[in-house]
Amino acid sequence: MRMLMAAALAVTMLPAAASAQSWARVGSNDQMTAYVDGSSLRVAGGKTTALTFSGYAKALGDTPVWFTAVKVEYNCSANSFRTLEYTYYDKSGNSLGTEASYTINEIRTPNPGSIDETMMRYSCTKAGGTPVSDPFADTRARLPR
Repeated sequence: MRMLMAAALAVTMLPAAASAQSWARVGSNDQMTAYVDGSSLRVAGGKTTALTFSGYAKALGDTPVWFTAVKVEYNCSANSFRTLEYTYYDKSGNSLGTEASYTINEIRTPNPGSIDETMMRYSCTKAGGTPVSDPFADTRARLPR
């Protein structure tokens, strides 16, 4: 049952698949590009949940992971966040699976000037993003391999 739920989550989190998603590029450097899906923003109990996406210039460590989608919970008033779950993608954009965050109970504060801070700012205020239709293609254009 858990495997079926994970497969269902992987399908629903697929960034480029749903035309209802509204991606914004919110940060970039020479190693990664970061996005937030504006249509995923949900506010409940004083916290905002968002689907974020990151594309990388090279695979993460010794893994086949080139892209990640992360469901994040932001506490905008406390300037903190926690990661809820991850979906991993290979270089071609194929899903490698979804899993709960092993740091789900870890509350973090974004470093000033960091990409985490820009993702949080966009998720809390919808300020500072550049619309993109496909974060996979946008990452490939910005970080050629």
